[in-house]
Amino acid sequence: MWTTSYLINDRIAVDAGALAHVLSIEEQAAISHIFFSHSHIDHLAGLPFILDNVFSLIEKPVAVFGPRDTIRCLREHLFNDFLWPDFSKFSNSRTAILEMAVVDAGERVPIDGVEIVPFPMDHSVECHGYLIEGRRSAIAICGDTCSLDGLLRLRDGVDNLKAVFVEASFPADQAKIAKISKHLSTDSFGETVEKHLSDVDVYATHLKPEYLKKISGEIEALGLDNVALLEQGKEYIF
Repeated sequence: MWTTSYLINDRIAVDAGALAHVLSIEEQAAISHIFFSHSHIDHLAGLPFILDNVFSLIEKPVAVFGPRDTIRCLREHLFNDFLWPDFSKFSNSRTAILEMAVVDAGERVPIDGVEIVPFPMDHSVECHGYLIEGRRSAIAICGDTCSLDGLLRLRDGVDNLKAVFVEASFPADQAKIAKISKHLSTDSFGETVEKHLSDVDVYATHLKPEYLKKISGEIEALGLDNVALLEQGKEYIF
């Protein structure tokens, strides 16, 4: 299993699955806002370790946003003093450590010259994708989903969309399990991209490690010039 994280402008994260493992302590301390797509552990796993790592370093609380069910899950099942201490009650000598807030689909959150806009994804739990709009360009990071309808409804009002990050969790011969678990397989990924996203760069992500070679080959075989595999640790500029 690989965990999921995206870092935008060094300060904003979408999901926190891998952040504590791939960033230095100083880089972790620079993160001011984390937006969660949903409550599954591969997207949440790094958050408690980040808070522990940056406890004495930060000057402002780490602001965490997510769907209502995700914030409830964090409060009741993670920061509950059993699985992990309740960091929302802690402070260092300068600031509280953690603030959590529900963000609803369509709500705009301005941060450091960009706006973050959640949109609904179709997954087994309540799930958001996030549109990140800057002055010159926008990208969309889709959470786990079996449909991009939420993004497609939103994109008509976005003139500067440059790239979309879309999951491709399973190979074509695992389409049934993809459907049951509400993920995309390479056939549904390819069909959606070809029909609706042919005018933007699309990066395939969330590939299941056991199927990596197979999924990669099937995506390449789609022959879509605007599609590439997202590369771990690579910086993308839009």
